[in-house]
Amino acid sequence: MICLLGLGANLGERELTVRRAIELIKNLPDVKLLRVSSFYETEPWGVENQPKFINAAIKISTDLEPVILLDELQTVEKILGRVRLEHWGARTIDIDILLIDGREINSERLTVPHKFLYERDFALVPLKEIYPTFEVKLHGDEITRATGSPIDFGLKLVACVDKNFGLGLNGQLLFKIPEDMKNFRRLTLGNTIIYGRRTLETFPNSKPLDGRRNIILSKSLKNVDGAEVVDGIEKLFDTLSTTENNFVIGGAEIFNELIPYATEIFLSVVNAEVSADVFFPSVDEFILRDTKTFNNFELRRYTR
Repeated sequence: MICLLGLGANLGERELTVRRAIELIKNLPDVKLLRVSSFYETEPWGVENQPKFINAAIKISTDLEPVILLDELQTVEKILGRVRLEHWGARTIDIDILLIDGREINSERLTVPHKFLYERDFALVPLKEIYPTFEVKLHGDEITRATGSPIDFGLKLVACVDKNFGLGLNGQLLFKIPEDMKNFRRLTLGNTIIYGRRTLETFPNSKPLDGRRNIILSKSLKNVDGAEVVDGIEKLFDTLSTTENNFVIGGAEIFNELIPYATEIFLSVVNAEVSADVFFPSVDEFILRDTKTFNNFELRRYTR
């Protein structure tokens, strides 16, 4: 089941709270985060005498029944300090179910589509960004693109896979093709690369790569010469710069963690089928923009 959710916050550290909400939703059981919108600063709606909001939309897939999903989302709100004192009043975080797979629900606890969705540009603008085929007429409300969304870092995923998107076997890469390695160097040299502990172990002498800013996402590593180590997604976003080219280079767990926030993918697809025990995540949320053919692999570039 595909669900579109709206998020808003106008108290405290608004951008940080929305990012934390997205991570908590991503980690819910039977929920997969697919896509995240930009952040938008908007005027309050319903009750005007309160601070401006940061609003966003996310796309998820889930096996949870809608009311169970609602329960889980309200738990996330409580974790982040939501207290319901005034209808449409100021709040630390608000998470609404906007749309579910074209379904209509009218119950005491849940209405889908959200009953005020088509009256609220602050919900419609970020929703249309991640759901381009959504046909809707906007009202011209004051909405300003804000910073702080994970997509602002322009994450680019880089990998070499077989025909079945296999990445590796027994902790080792499936392929080491000189032409692909040259392309990897061309893409990443002078830029930021983000990877996990196991990927570090595949490098020569298990050392960070020269000529690049190395950021290792790991809970077990502490200090690595020539690299910055962060132990979670929140700290990663605090560390990254939106002015740099940020390349995610593996492994499978890191790709799965960060693909919802990626804006571009570079995949070297080798013309072979080999045994693999880890795979690159689905690229269904991306559009294949162009390809370049080499002797034994095809370089594919995907964007949102």
